[in-house]
Amino acid sequence: MSKIVMLTVAAAYVNGVMRHPHEGPRHLEDSEADRLINGKEAVDVTSDFTAEQRETMPVEPTAAEPVPAAVLLAADATDHQANVPATEPAAAGEAPKSKKETSK
Repeated sequence: MSKIVMLTVAAAYVNGVMRHPHEGPRHLEDSEADRLINGKEAVDVTSDFTAEQRETMPVEPTAAEPVPAAVLLAADATDHQANVPATEPAAAGEAPKSKKETSK
């Protein structure tokens, strides 16, 4: 069987993929749908759909293994501020160096 759920939180992992509520209802296998519903991350909206709509809406495949957060973070190539090396502060009494000299 399967259920159609709608996310209620800002974002949640659905079948190992980050999903957002604006993406609309998700047609999921019972185990994944129950996990989201029990965690209060989604609500069951199956009754809002007709039997014909449920049959035509494809069920999302379940990921073999959930993607660990460490793997997702490693794949993020964004150079966050925390990763940028600190710069040395200017010596006392020394004016900060300007990036561009202006003409007078």
